[in-house]
Amino acid sequence: MVGERFSVTFEQALQLLRGSWYPSDPSRWMDLGCGDGFFTRALARQLAEGSWIYAWDQDALALQRIPESIDGIHIDKRVCNFIQEPFPVKPVHGIIMANALHYVPDQVDFLNRLRQTIQPDGVLLTIEYDRIQANPWVPYPVPFSKLMSIARQASWATVQKNGTVPSRYGPEIYAAILQ
Repeated sequence: MVGERFSVTFEQALQLLRGSWYPSDPSRWMDLGCGDGFFTRALARQLAEGSWIYAWDQDALALQRIPESIDGIHIDKRVCNFIQEPFPVKPVHGIIMANALHYVPDQVDFLNRLRQTIQPDGVLLTIEYDRIQANPWVPYPVPFSKLMSIARQASWATVQKNGTVPSRYGPEIYAAILQ
């Protein structure tokens, strides 16, 4: 089932991603740790026709469940470990990481790398559990308070919570925008 690893509905995913930062012209985005494309599909709903989403995940079988295009949005899938993979030289307008930043051991360094990959007027959208305690599924938790701290250390200008939804796995899930 698409989105089986998330504890939100597709409508809630759309709610978490709503905002005014999407360009009206075609743009280029990355979905790091995209899994089976649950949030890739929600992101595609926000973008102008002709946009590209580079969907990266290390699970080849999950990537196979993502179509090559969604409503005129091109999807370029890559099997890789996004933590170690070099990012494209040409900047992207935005990056989405849904329940993926909590797999990164050095989050400050990683946020620095992302900031250099996003064009100056672009955004990083992150969706995370607002939890403090680590567990096998969330090895490096990123509660919103920690996200604000590591984003400052990585020189992001602003961090704004974009919304929250309940989670069946414990604390709520939040979406945040870094610019």
